[in-house]
Amino acid sequence: MGIENCGHLDQPIGIWNYVRIADDIVRQVPRGDMLDWGCGYGQMTYLLKRRGLNVTSFDVGDPAKASLPDVPLCRGLEVVRSAHPTALPFPDRSFDAVLSCGVLEHVDEMSEPGNEIKSLHEIARVLKPGGTFLVYQLPQRFAWQEAVLRRLKIGYTHPRRFHLAELSRLLRETGFSVQRVRRANLIPKTLSGMPEGLRRAYGKSGRALVALDAGLAGLPGIRHVAGVLEVTARRSSS
Repeated sequence: MGIENCGHLDQPIGIWNYVRIADDIVRQVPRGDMLDWGCGYGQMTYLLKRRGLNVTSFDVGDPAKASLPDVPLCRGLEVVRSAHPTALPFPDRSFDAVLSCGVLEHVDEMSEPGNEIKSLHEIARVLKPGGTFLVYQLPQRFAWQEAVLRRLKIGYTHPRRFHLAELSRLLRETGFSVQRVRRANLIPKTLSGMPEGLRRAYGKSGRALVALDAGLAGLPGIRHVAGVLEVTARRSSS
C-alpha cells in the first residue's frame, strides 16, 4: 500500500489474521459500544464496524488530526486522539468492551515505565461494570520467532514481552478477572525480510495458514512458544 512501517498489513496472511481476530471478537461481544484502544491504521475498527459493533477509534497523538492514516481499507474512519500517554478522554463507564490489539506491549515503550498499570486502570474506568477487555497480538515471553530474530539480529523484536502469569497479575491488580486465554502466531504473520518466493507462497496460502496456526497454537507444549497471547478479561461488576 506504499505506507511506511506497515508490515502487518502488507501480506494476505496478515489481513486474514485480523479477519480471524474480528470474527473471534464478535463471538464474544456480539453487540454494544467498543473502544478500539490504540487503533493505529484502523483495520480492526473497520472490520468490527462491518460486523455490527459501534466502535470508537482512539489513539495517542495530536488531537487536531482526526483522520486515520490514508489506508485504502480504512478511508473515512474518524479517530479520537489525546496527547496524554495514558488518560482516556471518555467518561466513566462509557463502553461495553475495550480492544487492545498489538498495543499494551508498547505503552511503556512510548512513555515512562509503570504506565501499563495506569493504562489498565483507565481502561477499567471507561468500561461498564462487567465489561469485557480483549487483548490480542500481545507478544509472548518465550515466542520462538522473536528468539530466532534476536539471535540472528535481524528484523524487529518487541522490547516488552509478557508471560501469562505476569499479565494475569497486572489484570487482577487493576480490577479484572481473566476469562479466557489462547495463543497464536506459531506461523509468522509478518514477512519483512523474508525471500520474495516465500512471500509469494504465503500470499497464495494466507487463509489456510491462519487456520492451520489456530490448530497448532492450541497444542500442549508447543503453544508456549507461540508468538502472542490472546486474553479475554472481565471488569469487576462493582
